[in-house]
Amino acid sequence: MLGEKKIIGFAASVCLVCSLTLSGVYSALRDRQELNKSNDLKGKVLQAFGIEIADEKGRMLLSPTDIQSLFAERVEGFVIDRDGAIVTDKTVDTLTKEEINDRDDDGYKKYYPYFVYSDPETGTKLYGIHVSGMGLWSIVKGYLALNSDKETVAGLAVYDHAETPGLGGDVDQPWFVKQFKGKKLVSDGQVQYFRVLKPGATVDASSVNGPSGSTMTCNGMTQFINSDFSVYHKHFSQMKGI
Repeated sequence: MLGEKKIIGFAASVCLVCSLTLSGVYSALRDRQELNKSNDLKGKVLQAFGIEIADEKGRMLLSPTDIQSLFAERVEGFVIDRDGAIVTDKTVDTLTKEEINDRDDDGYKKYYPYFVYSDPETGTKLYGIHVSGMGLWSIVKGYLALNSDKETVAGLAVYDHAETPGLGGDVDQPWFVKQFKGKKLVSDGQVQYFRVLKPGATVDASSVNGPSGSTMTCNGMTQFINSDFSVYHKHFSQMKGI
């Protein structure tokens, strides 16, 4: 009986030590994980603005510290509501994923964040708007950069999705996102209906070809890009000094 108590006591002690160790490791790594997540998003935003973060093989060209510094020096965040008005009591960093991705019954989100990139050499500004919505299996999330005219696409970076690899999952691949550069969301003062078409379809100034076998993903991107841009365009039409 005494031997059994010793065994039980020893096992309990081991479990307690393991639990405390795991808890300590989790706490120690949590801040680093959050920093890595934040840094990855900032890298994607910079990619949308045309900054080379990694080479074609995915090897990083900028260190995490470089990304943080570049972002802090050149990028400023803003938040607007569904009516296109600036929200002063919220910052991009404090918004939850639900607040910027979930839609109400009428199709609008609660908040719409965007970033402004200022080129220190030319003074040119680019505008990175947040676009997201349902694909086939998941919410596809990205930043669509606009030139200083706020009408022409400067780039796209998809930062999160769970679409089918090799099909809809190719929406984050370089060959797909590169098509967006130079496309028009507004032409002659009129908002254009942007489309993500099937592979091989004839495209124009406001459309791109989507990945093979990804009709639902492409339809979803078509819908949410146009829906989200309508709010940002309302804001840009009335903005001053940004």
